[in-house]
Amino acid sequence: MIPRQVAEFPSCPRPHTLTQKYKDSELYSPVFGENLEVYECANGKIVTVTAYGGAVIGRRYFVGPAKVPFEAPFDRFVLLTVGGHSALAQLPVPGDPASLRLAAIQRFPTSHEPGIMVGIDNTSKTLEEAVALAAQIMGVRP
Repeated sequence: MIPRQVAEFPSCPRPHTLTQKYKDSELYSPVFGENLEVYECANGKIVTVTAYGGAVIGRRYFVGPAKVPFEAPFDRFVLLTVGGHSALAQLPVPGDPASLRLAAIQRFPTSHEPGIMVGIDNTSKTLEEAVALAAQIMGVRP
């Protein structure tokens, strides 16, 4: 983990345009609800799907190392397994319950497929609730 660095997106020709065709993307999850921010590349590929409200939740493609932009003392980090997948949580800042962050790696990149990362940022959910939401976004059944 390198502070403030995020995993690289796959190549995405410009222009990026806001789209409503996201339900065709493997990144889409009905858990996100409506009013999503989804941009597609000039070649029609969607690289991220994000929902706002109460928290920022999303799913994105990435290539290379799985980096998340978390920065906190080590005692506020927790390594987890979410639905059988590797995950990292940054526990809330004391006094700020809406600062829990969670990143789960649904798929690591291969030579022919980008990785998929699920993120839940700045939520006031408990760690258990955030883990359950990430699993639901990934389509993991309880």
